[in-house]
Amino acid sequence: MLLAIQQGPAPVALKDIAARAGMSPGQAHNYLTSFVRTDMLQTAGRGQYRLGPSLAALGLDALQGIDRYEVVQNEALRLREAVRLGVVISQWSDGLGPLYIWQKPGYPDRWGSFDMRSGPGKTVHTATGNVFLAWLDWHRVAPIAIEELRAEGMDANAAEQHLKSIRDRVLANGFAYQTLTELPGYAALCAPIWDADCELCFALTITGPERWVDQRLGDTQVTELIRSTSTLSRIFGAPSNYWSLAH
Repeated sequence: MLLAIQQGPAPVALKDIAARAGMSPGQAHNYLTSFVRTDMLQTAGRGQYRLGPSLAALGLDALQGIDRYEVVQNEALRLREAVRLGVVISQWSDGLGPLYIWQKPGYPDRWGSFDMRSGPGKTVHTATGNVFLAWLDWHRVAPIAIEELRAEGMDANAAEQHLKSIRDRVLANGFAYQTLTELPGYAALCAPIWDADCELCFALTITGPERWVDQRLGDTQVTELIRSTSTLSRIFGAPSNYWSLAH
C-alpha cells in the first residue's frame, strides 16, 4: 500500500491506492487510518494521501545503512537467473568512460566462449556507453565519445551529430540496445539506475549471443531489465517518475 502511494503522483486518491494494492476501498481505509496516526502518511484533502514525515525519516535511515553496490549485485544475480544471459554492472569514470566493475557470464546454453572482463569499455559501440551518453551531462561524455569516432576516421562535426542521434534514440526508448562491433555475434541491453539526487549511479547491462538478446520494449529481456533498474532506483530513493512506470 505504501508503494502504491509512493508511485504518485502525490497526493493519491483512496480508490487509486486500493486498486494498486489489490484491496477494497474499505480495507485500504483501515490501513491508511493507522498509517496517518503514526505520521507515516498524511491526508491531503478529502480521500487523498501522501507519504508522511515518519516514513521519510525511516527512509533516510535505511538509505544511510545500505551498501548500494551489494544491493545492485544481488539484483543483477536475480536478473541473470531470469534471463540466463550475462549481466554487467558499470559506472562512469571521467577520463576513462564506462567502467565495468562487476560481471557474470550467462548460463552455458545461452553464452558461448566470450570471456567477460572488468575495466574500461567503449562509449559509442556499447549499450552501456550509450546509456551514459544519453543521460549524463553532455560535456562529460561527448569528448571521450568523439575521440572514439575520430579514431575511426569520422570528423568532429559528423561525430557530434552521430552521438546526438544515439542519445535521442536511447532517451526515446528508455534503454539502449547495441550489437557489439568488437565481438561479432553478440549484443547487449542496458538501462540506468538512479539515486535520490536524480543522479545516474550505476548502469545495468544484459549481454549475450545476438540471437538471444531482445531489443523491443515489451520483450522478455527488456522487461526484466527495466524491472530490475526500476526496483533499484526505487530502493535508492529516486523520485517515482524514474521508476513507477515499471510497477
